[in-house]
Amino acid sequence: MPAEAEPTAPDVTATQPVTRTWLLTFALAWFGFWLLVMLPGQFMTVKLASVLDPDNKVAIGSFLIAEVAGIIVIGVPVIGWLCDRTRTRFGRRRTWALAGFLTATIPFAWVGHQASWISAAVLLGIVAVGQSAVLVSLSAIIADRVPIAQRGRASAAMGVPQVIALALGMVIVTELVRDVGWSWTVIAVLALLAPLPFIFSFPEPRASQAVRPLTLGFRRALQRLHGYRDFGWATLSRVLINAGNLVGTTYLLYFLADVLGVPDPDGALMVLILVYLAACAVASWMGGVLTDRWKARRALVCVSAMLQAAAALALALVPTWESSLVAAVLLGLGYGLFLSVDQALLTDLLPDAATRARDLGVANSAQHIPIAPLIGWAVLAIAGYAELYVVAAVVIVLGGISVLRVRSVR
Repeated sequence: MPAEAEPTAPDVTATQPVTRTWLLTFALAWFGFWLLVMLPGQFMTVKLASVLDPDNKVAIGSFLIAEVAGIIVIGVPVIGWLCDRTRTRFGRRRTWALAGFLTATIPFAWVGHQASWISAAVLLGIVAVGQSAVLVSLSAIIADRVPIAQRGRASAAMGVPQVIALALGMVIVTELVRDVGWSWTVIAVLALLAPLPFIFSFPEPRASQAVRPLTLGFRRALQRLHGYRDFGWATLSRVLINAGNLVGTTYLLYFLADVLGVPDPDGALMVLILVYLAACAVASWMGGVLTDRWKARRALVCVSAMLQAAAALALALVPTWESSLVAAVLLGLGYGLFLSVDQALLTDLLPDAATRARDLGVANSAQHIPIAPLIGWAVLAIAGYAELYVVAAVVIVLGGISVLRVRSVR
């Protein structure tokens, strides 16, 4: 039996190291998840909106993105609570991961074939429920199975696939499968196949059969909140940094077409994304190694925020193609560093081993609060893209400042 098959109790800190094979297949599972999340958020949804209704593309695209985010905000904590209480021979995390991928990918395959934004919205609502289940289960596996000394690498295994999924996915949907409908179908198939090696190859730790009862007492509720101060500040930092990043990237296709006037906005966006992702991949890998070595989680998150804010300001103050390339590098370095450190920081701050999926679910769902599409819709309704990117920079800086309020870890 391989080393990964020896279960460790999820109610204590994991001590048995995970192997490279475990990390690689875990990264492949995250690759499937990020295909379903990053491509619609960065390109496919706004592209679909521009095809369905060119005159109202900003409003429709913002609504569809906000709808998915809103469902995830509600769904992740609920599914996290259920996941913590699930007891199956197959494994509570793997059960929810498999169910989530099936729930997300099947309707995802048909979104691009819809003739109206209303039917697309219905399918995307179901997709969001599946995404919530996957996010809950894969995030909790890090806390259940990965020892503290490897959590930076595990966070990189979560973050680097985000970069690869967006890069490879953009090539697929802009160059190889240009038909809008079939592009959604192809991405759905890839997203379903990617997690299967991890889900079916590595047994997870056996969960304790004791399930904490649900109590409604106010005093007990306050007692359970003890120890959540630092976790709350880290969650707020994640929410703000992700929101600012999304404000800056979601409407980049429209920025290239409407402000810079490039002749091929789709191709130009792909170039920027590839530059961004190359920087992101390097920074994410290096960040995972450095945070495991130095344990300086807070400082690295703060540095990542400043780099991303600088990228947004570059777009706001110097709206040129050359500036966009510089911004892509800065944004990639900043967000890559953030990806490899933030998840490790949150996992270290989990206050209760019995509610890992729920607590990480709250943090992960909070980052999907539809701040970005609301800001984008509001700012672009009364101002322009320069103002939009200034707002993005401010939000990101606030996220970097928030993480400094964490006291219990470096």
